[in-house]
Amino acid sequence: MIPLFEKAHQLHLTDTEEEILKYFESNLPSSVYTNLSDLSASLYTSNATIVRFCQKLGLKGYNEFKYQVRKELKQLHPQNFRTDDLVHHSLALFKDNLDQIDEKELEEIAGLLTSDRPIYIYGSNLSSLAAKYLQTVLNTLDYPCILVEWRRLLNGLVHEITSDAVLFIITAHGDARRYLSVFRKAKARGTITILLTCEKDSPLIPYSTFALCTNDRNEEYRHVDINPRLGIFTIVQILIELAARIKQNSQDDGDTFDSLS
Repeated sequence: MIPLFEKAHQLHLTDTEEEILKYFESNLPSSVYTNLSDLSASLYTSNATIVRFCQKLGLKGYNEFKYQVRKELKQLHPQNFRTDDLVHHSLALFKDNLDQIDEKELEEIAGLLTSDRPIYIYGSNLSSLAAKYLQTVLNTLDYPCILVEWRRLLNGLVHEITSDAVLFIITAHGDARRYLSVFRKAKARGTITILLTCEKDSPLIPYSTFALCTNDRNEEYRHVDINPRLGIFTIVQILIELAARIKQNSQDDGDTFDSLS
């Protein structure tokens, strides 16, 4: 038996989850190439139920589940299945990350980033790349914001930040607890905080106004941070595109007003 299916049989599954497992076991190998919408329709269940089943198995989502099944099938019957590699795995994680995006929440955050509020964007080490990218493009779009790359500066800033400010913090690697005092102070001051992280159990989430969690993996190779941050950069890119759309709409409205006057 495929190890992942064997693990599933050892868990306490709902009737619907049992049906999902049975579907995959009864329809191999074609079932591992079924998309989420088709599977939902076949089983008369929701996408969210299927994703929760996958997460119960310790996976990030449905696409990673299919990747893992294909990988284990290949190990059992290498001559019958096409090659899976790091590219396929990365694509699976990327698709799962897109599936869990809350578009309305991102639109609300984009509205804040393009408002007249003071905007501060923080990221250190490799996370500063995403922070600097977001800050650079927003400034180019004429939405002023300040980049903070040093934790000591962030610790000092939070004591002076105004209640109408927006503090956007990107942290993917390291001990999130080192930012607890910052988030607690910001919350006490009424400052809006936006957390972008890949730690779903981050202790910072309860103190955040908005918490965006991607499925990037915190991994190291010989003590080197190799977290790809694909999910984090995806969220940043979507926010940038939303900001650009807001800018375009405001310009179009201005042109329309000028023509009418």
